Amino acid sequence: MGATELRSFVFAVEFAVGDAGRVWPVLSHHEGNLRNLGAHYAFIYESVVEAGRVLVVIGVRTRQPLLDLLRSPQLFEWFDAVGLDDLPAVFAGEAVERFDIGEAPAPGTEIVVAAVTPVADVDDFMARVRESLPQFARAGISRTLVYRAFDTAGEVMFLQQLASAEKALVWVDRSEIAASWLTAAGVGAYPPVFVGRFVNAMRLAETSGTDLH
Repeated sequence: MGATELRSFVFAVEFAVGDAGRVWPVLSHHEGNLRNLGAHYAFIYESVVEAGRVLVVIGVRTRQPLLDLLRSPQLFEWFDAVGLDDLPAVFAGEAVERFDIGEAPAPGTEIVVAAVTPVADVDDFMARVRESLPQFARAGISRTLVYRAFDTAGEVMFLQQLASAEKALVWVDRSEIAASWLTAAGVGAYPPVFVGRFVNAMRLAETSGTDLH
């Protein structure tokens, strides 16, 4: 039998802590666990809207089934170390497509808009994304990444990078396109749209800069 295919997954978790500055030292302390899981980057963003709210995005390349990774205590040990009382919801999925549509902000200065939301059909959603690229560019969005959830059909996470918090907040609060996509964000189990600034990056493989995949 041939070797199991090497696959790329993304894990994203959003949570509130008393001091967002505690997250980076904890992740650094657990670097060995992340390496053992096949992580090749971990990015931390801090909300520009709500103090202490953090988004952590971890990219993993592995031959392990995703379900095995989700059962691994190594993936979640750092939650306890950060001081979370309850395990937050984790988005786990694979990349669908990435769109580079403008000049990227200087590494380490970018603002990210992130949301997990249900969609009626992922292919139809992607068609709408492609149709909206000119509007994205005019709004100051330089990159859009879309991920498909592993365990929930019709659920996606998208990340958009911009150069300033002002542009990001205008995009989220006043854009008709964003509003049409984000009606389910913040409803039920879905967290509100996250708008945050880059804080730090752990690069565990050949990655460079603050590049998401």
